[in-house]
Amino acid sequence: MFNIRNGLKNRSDFIGLFANKNGFRSYGSNISLPRQADVVVIGGGIAGCSAFYQLTKRGIKPILVEGNKLTNGSTWHSGGLIWSLRPNDTDTELLRRTKEIIRDLEKESGESLGFINNGGIFIARTAERLEEYKRLHTLGHYFNVHSRLLSPKEAQQICPILDPKAFYGALYSPPDGYIDPTLYCNALIKAAVANGGQVFENTRVTKIHTEEAIQGLKKIVGVETVNGTIKTGRVVNAAGAWGRKVANMVGIEIPTTPIKHCYVITNNVEGAKDCTSIRCHDSSLYFRPQGDSILFGGYEANPDILKEVPDDFNFSLFEFDKSKFEPLWNNAVNLCPVLETAGIKSDVCGPETFTPDHKPVLGEDPIVVGMYYSVGYNSLGVMLSGGCSEQLSYWITEGRPNLDMHAYDIRRFSQRQKPDRAWVTETTHESYSKTYSIVYPHDQRLSGRNFRIDPFHEHLVANGAVMEEALGWERPAYFITDDRTAPVRGYDWYGNYDHVRNTDQRYEKELEKDLTLDFSKNHDLIKGEALATRTNVTLFNLSCYTKMYLTGPDAEQAADWLFTTNLSQQPGKVSYTLSLNSKGGIESDVTVTTLEEGGGTLVGPILKGKGYYIVAGGQSGYQTKSHLRKQLYKKNFKSRISEITERLGILSIQGPKSGELLQSITEYPITDEKFPLGMSHIIKINGHSCRAMRISYVGELGFEIHIPFAHCVATYHKIVEAGRGFDLKHAGFRALDSLSMEKGYHLQNKDIRIDDNPVEAGLERFCRKDGQYQGKSVVEKVKQEGIKKRWCFFTLQDNVALYGFETIWRDDAIVGYLRRGDYGFSLDSPIGIGYVTHPKGKVLEDEFLKTGEYHIEVKDKKYPATLYLRSPFDPTNQRLFGRYENQFEEQSHFED
Repeated sequence: MFNIRNGLKNRSDFIGLFANKNGFRSYGSNISLPRQADVVVIGGGIAGCSAFYQLTKRGIKPILVEGNKLTNGSTWHSGGLIWSLRPNDTDTELLRRTKEIIRDLEKESGESLGFINNGGIFIARTAERLEEYKRLHTLGHYFNVHSRLLSPKEAQQICPILDPKAFYGALYSPPDGYIDPTLYCNALIKAAVANGGQVFENTRVTKIHTEEAIQGLKKIVGVETVNGTIKTGRVVNAAGAWGRKVANMVGIEIPTTPIKHCYVITNNVEGAKDCTSIRCHDSSLYFRPQGDSILFGGYEANPDILKEVPDDFNFSLFEFDKSKFEPLWNNAVNLCPVLETAGIKSDVCGPETFTPDHKPVLGEDPIVVGMYYSVGYNSLGVMLSGGCSEQLSYWITEGRPNLDMHAYDIRRFSQRQKPDRAWVTETTHESYSKTYSIVYPHDQRLSGRNFRIDPFHEHLVANGAVMEEALGWERPAYFITDDRTAPVRGYDWYGNYDHVRNTDQRYEKELEKDLTLDFSKNHDLIKGEALATRTNVTLFNLSCYTKMYLTGPDAEQAADWLFTTNLSQQPGKVSYTLSLNSKGGIESDVTVTTLEEGGGTLVGPILKGKGYYIVAGGQSGYQTKSHLRKQLYKKNFKSRISEITERLGILSIQGPKSGELLQSITEYPITDEKFPLGMSHIIKINGHSCRAMRISYVGELGFEIHIPFAHCVATYHKIVEAGRGFDLKHAGFRALDSLSMEKGYHLQNKDIRIDDNPVEAGLERFCRKDGQYQGKSVVEKVKQEGIKKRWCFFTLQDNVALYGFETIWRDDAIVGYLRRGDYGFSLDSPIGIGYVTHPKGKVLEDEFLKTGEYHIEVKDKKYPATLYLRSPFDPTNQRLFGRYENQFEEQSHFED
């Protein structure tokens, strides 16, 4: 057991411990509260101060209101660590921007921010962890983040307090450091006030006024405080641990949970001053120098989860629970034995706000127009808030951020997930406890499962489906054989909080096969499903896809504005199309079916005028729905979006024999003449009306069957029964993703994002020349001026696993990174999709892409690659038309 000399209880104790005793600056004002503001920022922590500052940089004159004093929540006791490397592109770019903002802010404000650039070391205690660090190291090359892989002895030379016998290897990141969060906030406020912003402390918000708007939305009209009311149309909720209470003022729930997070400060340690910051993920530890001491903390498996933080919990701390922290202490001593003799001087235990996926909650609320969020930073507020707030300022002033922020956007959670506190709490617990777990590409959470299931669920599990989760929906990832099943059980909290561990571990055992950065142990199972699709026929369940009707007097006019494709006037025609934002960025890709006059059924509704059936992807579905509805609101169209996801299931029959199988269960003629590619018809299966579409997301002859929930099970059994004569095979989303990528199809929020336009993505053929659609002027401008990045497809001869975020080299220059990686089973090679840029920032010409030698860098090793402008798999789309006489001919790598 370790001993603590004294615990910190409040701000004065904290200031007495740290070197900066004059860091807390009061920003009271004798000026009366203005009656009107461009934007009101609620909360004076690092998120609020950063948003306040960034808005002034965009020409806005915001007001910041704080119920107590600035930094009173979790900011004042933050450890202030700032890292440079993260396991994805957006995080890494946001960290880069935070450091640049800090550098520029010191010059602008004339204030020291207390940033110490002492470097950082990532400790690997296993070979697998070092493989993950190699991925970080490789991605860092694109972002110009210098790092170096180290042996244990080399790491000890940089940080002498480390025991080289306690770990396997390390990654050194020289740009890392830490900052004084109070000085940082003071500088942000000083600069923002100089730019025209106003700050009001001791100004608690008591109410946020809204008005009803069209499309079932509300809009912000004012903020009421103890010192008066401010008329405004835009609010930034940066209230930290009290963010949920602020959201509740407009009748909204957000998925954040306060948790006690602790760290300790040792007595003097020789060499501490010159030590780097350390992250030992395998021990769930972080630490950094604090004068002659070491500050270290971590993430325990059984944290204290709070229902809420009291309103008067200002500059306050909780009692420190030594029993919870002792495992972290033992891990720290094992890594740095000198800590045991030094002992602990003080502890800090305060509230931090966490989320179900360990990402902040940002962006505009999908229901309340003008309500923006910057909360839920998962103890990463100091290092992420600079970059995040800059993006939020663009969100507010220009309508959308400049970076791909979908992983931060509040719209990544559905309206079903956000208000469900049981779901939020258990998913947040697992996210917290796995903070430092290896980020495996196909890992699945155990918490919050079976939240949304479709009528096929139990039948698919009985047939061997191993499920994955998407927007709360359970969907098959792949199917196991030999009559085995692996049902997902209720969350057992990993045995914490007196919960009993599940005795049924079948699903967890299946997941363990995917816990690798190499090829999954399920590789051959997925291969079997993929090749069965190419050579015979398979059945996919796509019921998690988001399904909507667009109807109303202005439906046709709205569709013309929302979608880039020239939607057919022919009833039943299915069109693949994009929906852009005002910057020309791709917000969504969907299929849109022009509806005929229906017979009053769910798949054929009775319409007054034009109507459209819209289907969006599973994971991005709510994002798409919110985007479409917001555009209808902004343009004041007399039309509406009606979601019917929980009323319709989708079964997809794909492969050369799909037409024969479908014909065997319906009387409707499944022929090229009666049922051409890209058409849909109301057909009957087993006596039940369904909408069948001849479309494919895998590049084969195929059909989607859209079925009312009441008839799903009967239809499924009919297809499976008939399928026995065709050797029908069940297939999951792992095979689907591989097949679609092999065909070169795009995946929303991976291959196409809001920071991509259709020309760059190679999708300009889906952008019509006539009429107007949102973002068209940008698309036409890009066509004229040329593009500076281009979607490209890569194959490798070497048998190496690709998962995305591998660096693309052309000759000796870095020209991009992969957005996505997989294995193409028909091409029999690893495949990747990424955007190539010119190393000198020039407009891309075909000649540049045709020439040069390409390599993909995977975990610090380069592999020769072949670049294609389109996938070499069936480039003339013969298989989509059911023409299997001539198997695919490989495309020359430079052909478009």
